[in-house]
Amino acid sequence: MHFRYTPVPDWPPLAWLACGHRGDPTVEVFHGLDVETTPDGFSEAVWDGEFARAGFDETDLVFGSGARRRGGGVTFVSSGSTLDRLHSHEVAGRVCVANSLACLLVAIGADVDPTYAGYYADFKSISDGLARYARSVATSAGPVRLTYFHNLVWDGRALRERPKPAPRRDFGDFAAYRGFLEASLAGLAQNLSSSGRAVPLRMLGTISSGYDSPAVTVLAQPYGLQEAIAFEPSSSGAPDSGGAIAQALGVRLRRLARDAWRGPDAPAGPELPFLAADAKGEDVYFRGAEAHLARRVLVTGYHGDQMWSKRPRAPSADIVRGDQSGLSLSEYRLWAGFIHLPVPFLGVRQIGDVSALSRSAAMAPWDVPGAYSRPICRRIVETAGVPRDAFGVRKQTASVLFFERDDMLSPGSLADYGAWLREHAADWSARGLAAPTRSPSAAARLRAALARLAPPRLRNALGLAHGSRLFPHLFPWAVERAKARYHATPYEVIAERHLRAPEQRARA
Repeated sequence: MHFRYTPVPDWPPLAWLACGHRGDPTVEVFHGLDVETTPDGFSEAVWDGEFARAGFDETDLVFGSGARRRGGGVTFVSSGSTLDRLHSHEVAGRVCVANSLACLLVAIGADVDPTYAGYYADFKSISDGLARYARSVATSAGPVRLTYFHNLVWDGRALRERPKPAPRRDFGDFAAYRGFLEASLAGLAQNLSSSGRAVPLRMLGTISSGYDSPAVTVLAQPYGLQEAIAFEPSSSGAPDSGGAIAQALGVRLRRLARDAWRGPDAPAGPELPFLAADAKGEDVYFRGAEAHLARRVLVTGYHGDQMWSKRPRAPSADIVRGDQSGLSLSEYRLWAGFIHLPVPFLGVRQIGDVSALSRSAAMAPWDVPGAYSRPICRRIVETAGVPRDAFGVRKQTASVLFFERDDMLSPGSLADYGAWLREHAADWSARGLAAPTRSPSAAARLRAALARLAPPRLRNALGLAHGSRLFPHLFPWAVERAKARYHATPYEVIAERHLRAPEQRARA
């Protein structure tokens, strides 16, 4: 089996699409210009091993995606986190795999259902773990399969899921666990800075006044993390830049406005890639950092709220999360050209051992009173010289919650979304439904008012979490618009190469 590469200059730099046909040894690969390619495989990834060996299919410490040829098959590699995924489609002996859902939909000539209101719940299901998430997205060309964390193997006949390696590590005490994190980051840093890369990469961190990003910054700093970004103010309006932490650590900090994504200099449709990734889009504020993200490895603390908690939601190898934060970066990062490295996912399947460590007597000196305490993070950060009262005092967030109000969209996007709803009114009518409009009924206005006034727990209990009536259909709108980034997809080439007789394909 071998790869045949076609670079597509108009694509997002890290996007890729691979197509194979049963009985054909050729795998056609179409890719953006920053995807690394060799005869044995391709990647937009970093991993804990020598870059030249390309062993990213043999480790669970890999971030990004790609494919590796071994023997008579090809292994498509997903990220070792649940903040990225693979998308695949099989029909009539042809299989296509991509790291972008929008890209794959263009390649197979498919659309999603604009009237379906369950996309947010479907994508959110990954927060319930690997055993319970919604495995596919229905499309006009049949189901598109979603694969988180694990890999896919194409042997020329069928596409099968294969679990990532699961080595058992010693997390019996703080020194052992920290040593693992440091050794992993050292290997990842060596990989991303390899001279063998056609596209050089550098680390970029994030810093807030919480627990996770300061701990990640301390851990990664010896291995090349010299610069970080911070968004301010927080979603509550409070300061959250972590400036004192950056100063204490000697890290250069770029302070960015949290709402810059809506500003006059923002691109048209700034929300599209975020909403097209997970139907929630809460990480859209990263759009304001776009000038700093290209060819970076973004080192973050996503999932630290569970991995470094004393009592995580479910201390199992299924990777149960507290929410889906970070997932909406999965399409945007392909456009902006960065790889996402969420450090808490290192060794994530041993969360039970790590939470037991957090509760141990040895960690008691770093366990502060109250519900907001993460002893592992506090020990890492305080021993680096950051004062105790400079971080981890209160929980802050930067998330943008589109489900709270219709006007959370930027003005241009809100107008375009309204036009899209009108364009698709016939789809609702065909199902005997009324298309949502921007003119709320009295009942809808009352519901929105209750959603704003009720505390979060009561909102959820009463089913009022979504104050916006338009929110449930943001995903199909965003996907349809995001597909424009891939309209240069050589669909005719794919069809022409894969619909011919096998003997003709072999001669091509």
